Amino acid sequence: MKIQEQVDQYLQNATEKDQEVLEFVLEGLLNKQNQINRSYLGGLLHETSYFNEEELTFHMTIPNSSIIQNALNIAHGGITATLLDSAMGTLAIHVLPSHLAAVTTEIKINYVGPGIGEKLTCDASIIHKGSKIIVCEGKVYRDDGKLVAHSTASFFIIPRVTKD
Repeated sequence: MKIQEQVDQYLQNATEKDQEVLEFVLEGLLNKQNQINRSYLGGLLHETSYFNEEELTFHMTIPNSSIIQNALNIAHGGITATLLDSAMGTLAIHVLPSHLAAVTTEIKINYVGPGIGEKLTCDASIIHKGSKIIVCEGKVYRDDGKLVAHSTASFFIIPRVTKD
């Protein structure tokens, strides 16, 4: 089935909420295509972020949209984990020279509150930077400032793979 046919079929019985979700997904794909986000996942999550070079911290925010919520209408724990992993991993890569990268080797998450509100923000910092491993801490907050999750993660330092 062609993409236009799938969209038309979806829209035939779509509720207003269904239409909002489709629009959100399409905007996310356009974010990647227009290089607003570097990855499809970042685009789909509508992530915004910034690196604080002075404090060596990284901050990533995503809207708490219907697409990331579970059946209880709170942010899915897997999305919260993805936000933590993405923010801490991006921070690890930011502090490395350009010929190196970092990949997650271990992550531990404590969920301490429901992911509700308009947005979720992860603040990531470095606990340890060695020659082979970087250890980070991440905290996800809702827009009222309450903690949703706390995490620590280890990232293995590897040579950066370049595309041919």
